[in-house]
Amino acid sequence: MKERTLNGFTGKIVLTMIMLMLLLTGCAQGTAHMTVKKDGSLDLAFSLLLDARAEKLVSGKVEELLSTRLAAAGIELNKTASGKSTEYQFHKSYASMEELKNSSSGFDIVDAEVGQSDRWLYTKYDVVAQPKLNAYSDEIIDGLGSISVPKSLVRLLMGSFSVDFKLTIPYNLYGPNNAAEQDGNTLTWPVSLADSEPLRLVVYVPDIKNIAITVGGIVLIVAVLLTLYIRKRKLRKPKAPPEATALNHPPGQL
Repeated sequence: MKERTLNGFTGKIVLTMIMLMLLLTGCAQGTAHMTVKKDGSLDLAFSLLLDARAEKLVSGKVEELLSTRLAAAGIELNKTASGKSTEYQFHKSYASMEELKNSSSGFDIVDAEVGQSDRWLYTKYDVVAQPKLNAYSDEIIDGLGSISVPKSLVRLLMGSFSVDFKLTIPYNLYGPNNAAEQDGNTLTWPVSLADSEPLRLVVYVPDIKNIAITVGGIVLIVAVLLTLYIRKRKLRKPKAPPEATALNHPPGQL
């Protein structure tokens, strides 16, 4: 009897897992895009598209979680219908990276370490960013009280869902990185709701002032060398011999 009960319970879990897999696979698409501009300001955009199945399963918890976290960071979440799907999105502009850091304390989704190496013509930044979306997946799972499946199994299934994080900078100044794709000045990483590998990249930022000084110095040196060369050529140039004076004899004289 116990064996039957155990097998029945196991079968129920497996069936529920299959249902969850069908619900969560290919029914949600997410994109987060950070665009850095030439003046140092930046735009942050996010979009999450849930089809009818995923919307029915997790929409309430997702909306509550996103709204609460975003409100703490001064961001308004917009919800719109797109056919049979529902899209959650927001867009926020910041004057600088410092402003983003100061205003995003309530929306803690990543731990970042930035190493800086100063050179005469440029500054090298080594960035390592560790996403922390798994903490939010735990909150979503806690809201799914009607599903009697161990959280570890649900977390495993939710780990198949990922958000594409895109980074765009004004110029293609990237060094080594572990992005999955690069299109011009844009790098893309898929970030899973489960534990993800850190995002790694190197960015070279030119020092315009020092570059201008260097270029100006080179131009000055070239100008001096060219002037000395011209002067030396003039000094070496041989003088033309005086023209022979014609002897004019009066008519009738030899």
